[in-house]
Amino acid sequence: MKFDLKKFWKESTPAFLFKNIILALAVFIVLVNIVLFAIDGYTRHGEAEIVPDLRNMYVEEAEVLLAAQGLNLQIIDSMYDRQKSLGTIVEQTPPAASTIKKGRSVYAIINSTTIRKVPVPDVRDVSLRQAEAVLGTFELKVAQIVYEPSEYKDLVLDILLDGKSVPPGQRVPEGTAITLVVGQGSGTDAVFVPDLLGLPLTAVRDKIREATLVVGAVDFDVPPTDNEAEYVVIAQQPEAGSWQIAGSRIDIWLSTDKTKIAQPLEQQVDEDNFF
Repeated sequence: MKFDLKKFWKESTPAFLFKNIILALAVFIVLVNIVLFAIDGYTRHGEAEIVPDLRNMYVEEAEVLLAAQGLNLQIIDSMYDRQKSLGTIVEQTPPAASTIKKGRSVYAIINSTTIRKVPVPDVRDVSLRQAEAVLGTFELKVAQIVYEPSEYKDLVLDILLDGKSVPPGQRVPEGTAITLVVGQGSGTDAVFVPDLLGLPLTAVRDKIREATLVVGAVDFDVPPTDNEAEYVVIAQQPEAGSWQIAGSRIDIWLSTDKTKIAQPLEQQVDEDNFF
């Protein structure tokens, strides 16, 4: 019996399976080529760029430089380094000299565009050495030390910024240079005690210093809550008009109730339990 190849190819099961395998292989090969072509186009094969060093550049400079190479810049975070210029790039990914494809992004961390502010610590009534150490931890500088008569030598009496007393907790730019008023020990000259009644605390400090005296205890009839500026002196000790040795301390009592100014000191202490 003669073998009919044409009939075998058209009607036999093995031939049917063989044709489907051949067809599947052809489809697979076509799909693989399409995928490889797409990947090659997506990765821009052969279009690599060397990443430049963007550190210490401003964002605008880095964007122009990267755009010329077909790359993008993305800012992902910021930090504060007072040794670096504000607004400049401090870190980048990928690092300089790396190779990446065109159209990709370089990710950067920039230095903050504003100077960080820190609270002024309360270093009054501590030694000069201790005050300098504490201020150093807050990144504050002591630009000048002014000595004034006081009961105790080398004790910090006040903190000044631009000639004005700085209240504890006030926030100032990191690296700010401040002045410390430091005691040089009691003097021998007698000075006139000024009248402090009715004055706010900020004015009191200046007036006492002008008289070469020192602010002693500061007591409030009711503890202030962010309203310290509303308090005025209602009593002082020693009293106004008396004579004291330069560098002596003046204790003051404060209240928001100005009607208490006329009351005797003993009555204030008893009624309001300052101590």
